[in-house]
Amino acid sequence: MNLKTLRELKGVSRKELAEITGISFRSIQDYEQGHKDLSSAKADTIFKMSRALGCTMEDLISQVDLSALKPSELTDLLNDEGERSQVHKAVGPIVFNLNPADEHPYILMHRDRNVASLVMEPVSGALISVSEVYNEELLPLGTKGPDDRLKAWWQRRAVPITQGIMQKILERIEFVTPQAYLLKNLGLSMEDCYWVKPAQSDLTWRDVNLFQNDFDDYVGTLQFAGVDAMIDFRNFDVRFPSASTHGNMPKSWVIQGNGTRSLVKGSKNGNTQQLFNELVASYIHRKQGKFDFVQYEFSEADYGHGQQLTVSSNAFTSEFLEFIPAADIIREYRKPDVSPYDTFVNACAKNGLDKEQVRSFLDYQILTDFLITNTDRSYENFGVLRDAESLAFVKLAPIFDSGNSMFFDLDMTRRGTLDLKDIAVDSFARNEAGLIRLVRDPMVVDVDNLLTDDELSQVLQSSSRTPEEIRLLVQIYDKKKDLLMKLRKGDTKWLG
Repeated sequence: MNLKTLRELKGVSRKELAEITGISFRSIQDYEQGHKDLSSAKADTIFKMSRALGCTMEDLISQVDLSALKPSELTDLLNDEGERSQVHKAVGPIVFNLNPADEHPYILMHRDRNVASLVMEPVSGALISVSEVYNEELLPLGTKGPDDRLKAWWQRRAVPITQGIMQKILERIEFVTPQAYLLKNLGLSMEDCYWVKPAQSDLTWRDVNLFQNDFDDYVGTLQFAGVDAMIDFRNFDVRFPSASTHGNMPKSWVIQGNGTRSLVKGSKNGNTQQLFNELVASYIHRKQGKFDFVQYEFSEADYGHGQQLTVSSNAFTSEFLEFIPAADIIREYRKPDVSPYDTFVNACAKNGLDKEQVRSFLDYQILTDFLITNTDRSYENFGVLRDAESLAFVKLAPIFDSGNSMFFDLDMTRRGTLDLKDIAVDSFARNEAGLIRLVRDPMVVDVDNLLTDDELSQVLQSSSRTPEEIRLLVQIYDKKKDLLMKLRKGDTKWLG
């Protein structure tokens, strides 16, 4: 838990941390997901990570969940020289000179229903304590129990500092943490109907929600326009969806002429392949016609620096339908000795969804992710849609976020032969082979309605990949189709 928190505060990706430390990407992933216990690692491993992240070894292996701490509590975390680490510097001046007078009462709301009384620290945006829970059933899934669970939920709700140039943006508009920006936005999100209201305010859900009220997401557009395109945010009553939009790619919400809310994704560091990967996944799901999916379309944005290639997709939530990620469902229903996979399936069934349909959906999602080598089907990247009034599960959420596919972050020409049996993934299993073993019905994917090699090549040819890299990617995709055919025939020897 702390490794992920400190890495993201530093603004370092797993890949970058692996390159800096010489520790494998797989090991870092295993430590963050709990497959391995970092406190049991070699001292040299912990030391390398602490040095790379500018924190102490104790910070990394502490039993205290740093994601649940308020920034002022981080003042006690000093390095051996008695100076603040780079990670704590990244938190900014909010760790200094805070006192009880800086703490304010808020109410956690779900639409117009009071959920809990909170004490917040406006400068840092930190949730300090939960004074009282008014309605336990309305709490976000996975937060019942100790205050730390709701604190961690609030921490996770904020936009990642690693999203595009978000760290630079927040520095320029003088929000010292993502949580401070989130609190200024009243905790509003395009995913659900939770928000926070100042205790003495008479604001209502109709006054503030992002589904009904117009907004112009100035902060989100800075991801594309750059930090020099500045305005004075102090004069704005800030309610922008970018404060709670997740993911590392540059993103901004826009309102179309017909009132539809659309999410625009850009490229990071000039790597446009992630955008094309979203199109590839959309084409596959459209041809399959099996399950709901988010349809991504190419678009172009111009925020003063010329045309930029983007993809856009319409929101699949509304003021009546909210997205609950699998991560929250698993936190709510997890039991000892029950796998996350079974926990998710059983929870969906308990809440009224057809168990076999859920398994079929997961089979399909695992297999189509396998075909395009999507390595990031984390528990945040799938889930269910529930009725915002009754809280009943309605259906599985459409498939979305397939950008981290087809080795988007690798130089294919230098990679050599890829071991297709042992590709690390962020999901129910450590690698693709482990995920395939969870599949019950390999026939759920219609092999006659997949993208052909020529179609895939045509989609990718305008991306940032070279012709040789595209040839290799198509070759791997073709190999994956062959492996799927073997699976359909009952041949699992290739899984190792």
